[in-house]
Amino acid sequence: MSEEEPVKRKKHMEFTPMTPETTFQYADLSIKHINPENTLAMVKRAIRMGYDTVAINIDLGDISDYYTELDMLWTPGSQSTTDGEPPKKKKKKQQRKDELADGIAGILKKKLIPPPHFVDISELNTSDLEKRGKVFRQFSRITFTANEQVVINKVFIHPTILSYDIVAVRPGEPAVLDTLSRKTELFDIITIDHLEENRGKWLTVSKVMDRIRNDGVFYEIAYAESLMPATRKNTLFNGRILIRSLKSKNIIMSSGAETMLDLRSPVDVMNMSLLWGVANNEARKMISGFPKNLLLQAECRGTGNGDVCSMKLSEAEKLAGEEDKDQEEAETEETNVEQVKPPPIEVRMNQSQYKALLQATKNANDMMKRIKATKASTSTS
Repeated sequence: MSEEEPVKRKKHMEFTPMTPETTFQYADLSIKHINPENTLAMVKRAIRMGYDTVAINIDLGDISDYYTELDMLWTPGSQSTTDGEPPKKKKKKQQRKDELADGIAGILKKKLIPPPHFVDISELNTSDLEKRGKVFRQFSRITFTANEQVVINKVFIHPTILSYDIVAVRPGEPAVLDTLSRKTELFDIITIDHLEENRGKWLTVSKVMDRIRNDGVFYEIAYAESLMPATRKNTLFNGRILIRSLKSKNIIMSSGAETMLDLRSPVDVMNMSLLWGVANNEARKMISGFPKNLLLQAECRGTGNGDVCSMKLSEAEKLAGEEDKDQEEAETEETNVEQVKPPPIEVRMNQSQYKALLQATKNANDMMKRIKATKASTSTS
């Protein structure tokens, strides 16, 4: 695939940016999918706790264990006979066959990437959300660990990966993070692996992290890992480094819950953020404002270079009607500006804006004339 043609993600997102702010409040973008019954129970609990947006996360682990592309397979019929060839050439061919056979065996051991999972909305009770004017939304998410730079090029163009709404990556090495900084249009979240201490080495590469953040990618802290004694120390330490490096910008807090006990209410999460040194005014953004921006960015990534957002047709017609009404009021408004011709088609502004531009141009010309006249009078005197 050429670099000029952006990868289009076949997502099923339905997130309208024109919806009023009150309909989006709290989001948990990492509820791990273990089995359908457990996932449904956790989503029900999240709704009761006050979350109106959830993302069902499928964690693959190391992506190199999964089948990502069709390799060129070696078949005996495709090779020429080795009779009459020198011994060295025969030995090289035999070595090449053994390597291909090992590669084929490795490919056959790989697993298939699972498709996205969604819960049945008819089995959920969203009456409490509707009473508060909220709308329940669910999204699909996939998370994987990238330890090799070569694998990244194969993964992001995989059709199953493109079908997910949100793509999250765990960098294994700083070199992988540098490669991800050049492919920020293909994923949405960078998360941390707290199971191994050496997995947090890339947290010290602050310049690359800032470059990725400026491209619209968000970083994640999963608070469920801080509840377990085995990963509590690494989670708190890495989270503090992350927040200090990025100054609490573009960081989201999600549960990463695998069981019901791992979920916490939005108020509890904001209180827990004090463990990472997050100020009170920044804690709400990590579960509300930043997740909303992330979803808007994720929705835009499937549309060329991310310059288009979706909008309901009814709202688009309503918005167009309001613009026409404002334009009619501006045309009928009495002003002291002299009557001018309508703007040309290529100038995209309404009548009042065009008149204001002409008036500003006229004022600037008058000022230049006065300046020239003043200079001329001083020179003659």
